[in-house]
Amino acid sequence: MIKLFGVVTAMCVALASPLAAEPGPPVAPTEVMVGDSLPYAYFATPEGDGPFPAIIILGGSEGGDFGSRGSAPHFLSEGYAILGLPYYSPAYLPKERQLPDLPVAFDSIPLEKLEIARDWLRKRKDVQADSIGLYGVSKGAEFVLAGASRIDGFAAVAAIVPSDVIWEGWGPNAKPGEVSSFSWQGRPLPFVPYLGMEEEFKKYAIPGATVRLRTPQDAGRRAHPDRVVDARIKVENIDEPVLVAGGDQDNTWNSGAMAQNIAERRAEAGNLETVALIFPDATHALSGTGVQRTEGDFRYDEPTLEAQQQIWPATLDFFAAHLKRP
Repeated sequence: MIKLFGVVTAMCVALASPLAAEPGPPVAPTEVMVGDSLPYAYFATPEGDGPFPAIIILGGSEGGDFGSRGSAPHFLSEGYAILGLPYYSPAYLPKERQLPDLPVAFDSIPLEKLEIARDWLRKRKDVQADSIGLYGVSKGAEFVLAGASRIDGFAAVAAIVPSDVIWEGWGPNAKPGEVSSFSWQGRPLPFVPYLGMEEEFKKYAIPGATVRLRTPQDAGRRAHPDRVVDARIKVENIDEPVLVAGGDQDNTWNSGAMAQNIAERRAEAGNLETVALIFPDATHALSGTGVQRTEGDFRYDEPTLEAQQQIWPATLDFFAAHLKRP
């Protein structure tokens, strides 16, 4: 059943120093690096003649460029230019995924990175300046919604397994309850603190234990209703169309309920154009294209795979409707 409206989030309590490595393999022969203004951000165009509509892609708290490089080829094949925007590089991932010029802590990541990316794209002759979209997954979804609520110039916003609030950050030397995930104009944004995250992480050392990162987030939300109000992302300030997709069985965070909150707030604000895809039996892994994985041990559960098979074409239809083509 789908309700329609008109990281694993990995948070490490103690991290080591990052290990230097190169970005992932190029997503297309046309790939170029953006440069010092956005370290490790990369741009590529599809086959054919431009100018092209463009999509800025943000992964989640897996960090590095893994998430964005996984999604980029799929958008390129649909005729979009892409700008992959890594913004955080934790020290607990494999060596090749560490990007040393990015923050090692998820601590007050500046939303202005989206503004820099937008302006860089606007200056390119191979990009349609009025057809720039945002695509974010998990913490990247939190990022694009918070950014688009403050920054104009995006034609459409897709947020997969999103948050409706700014959450507590984490990282080396970060004291629990004192760090925000994001900042704006040099100031950390109000956030909802976790409650019991360290205890949940201890379960990783227990054979057979189920780690449910959603539990300390739900607990923090219940314990701090006043902070939820202050930390709420003002999605009603996003004039552009928004797509959100979430799962009620998401054990990373409650993306189903938070996607519904986003849709309801936009409806209350004046029926702003919103597509909400909410799947009662799906989990957090909703950014796939609906194809079952064949490599490694991980496989999507059937409800999540079925949700992907609806979310991915809906996302393509959404961008096709709102990003103009020559």
